[in-house]
Amino acid sequence: MKAVRSSIVAAAAVACLAGVAPVGAQTTSGSCTVSPAVAGASGADMCQKGRDVFSLLVPQIGVALSGGNTILGEGGTLGGWGKRIVQLRLSAVDGRVPANEVPIRVTGAAAASDFGASRVPVPMPSLDAAVGLFKGIPFGLTNVGGVDVLLGATYLPTIEEADFELTPTGANWAFSYGVRVGALQESSLVPGVSLSFMRRKLPTMNFGYGSTNDTLRVENFALTSNALRLTASKRFLIFGVAAGVGRDQIEGASSLRATVNEQILTTNQRFSGSLPNLRTTVSRNTAFVNGSLNLVIMRLVGEYGWSSKGESLNTLNTFGTHQVNEGYRYASVGLTVRF
Repeated sequence: MKAVRSSIVAAAAVACLAGVAPVGAQTTSGSCTVSPAVAGASGADMCQKGRDVFSLLVPQIGVALSGGNTILGEGGTLGGWGKRIVQLRLSAVDGRVPANEVPIRVTGAAAASDFGASRVPVPMPSLDAAVGLFKGIPFGLTNVGGVDVLLGATYLPTIEEADFELTPTGANWAFSYGVRVGALQESSLVPGVSLSFMRRKLPTMNFGYGSTNDTLRVENFALTSNALRLTASKRFLIFGVAAGVGRDQIEGASSLRATVNEQILTTNQRFSGSLPNLRTTVSRNTAFVNGSLNLVIMRLVGEYGWSSKGESLNTLNTFGTHQVNEGYRYASVGLTVRF
């Protein structure tokens, strides 16, 4: 029986990503199949391991994609038509990926294995922008009801490294969009407060790992994050602070294909298995703080945040002492320009 290096696949997949919520979390898939149809052959173990690793990785990548503040350092709206801000951002999650090689078999029922867990940063670069549409209605020393349009893009390169390959199925860019509505526009005495919604996506991709005997390939991997945020901010001379809370809905979809060499009876057989329509949806709360340094038209911003534990996801396999869909810390750094 040969072992697919699941830990390498998972770690490489995460590293290359530097490259209204449903009731409860769920991971679903189509029927698991294995070919050729030999007596005793079953894809139960292969497909269960694929589901469990998928359920571990999707929330982490989704948190990295969502980040905290929709525009780092900003709490209110921009203040009217034509005002713009552009931001280059890098977010990263303090994540976990499988650490152990585990055997994958094509006979019998699914067997529990301990994948272990290694600490790995899960980075996510993006380019974000906000454009003012409506200043809002004057109210004392501020304006209320201002509206901004939010735009963004996430880039994913094509990567080929040893036995690992990651290739976007279409464009290397995926675009994001959203809206921000101001409760208070920031002024000399009044903080900025707003409610925003942002829908972010990753480019759809294929990635896989192949060893001498076994291969594992994930096809048409797509991930979407819906982020709702309530944020407040205030500037003090060249320094600024912001903080907020929110709710994320993370949706992942893919299909899994694997090839495993295994001896059945006295014959070495090469088996192919597939797990189509693999999907998971999780929802999580988040909270974050921002600190910024204002340099004329530019601003350097740092962020620290916490994404809470999501709804429980049941897995047969384990990942050391870590749970699937557990809470994660994240951080971001960004450079913004107003014009």
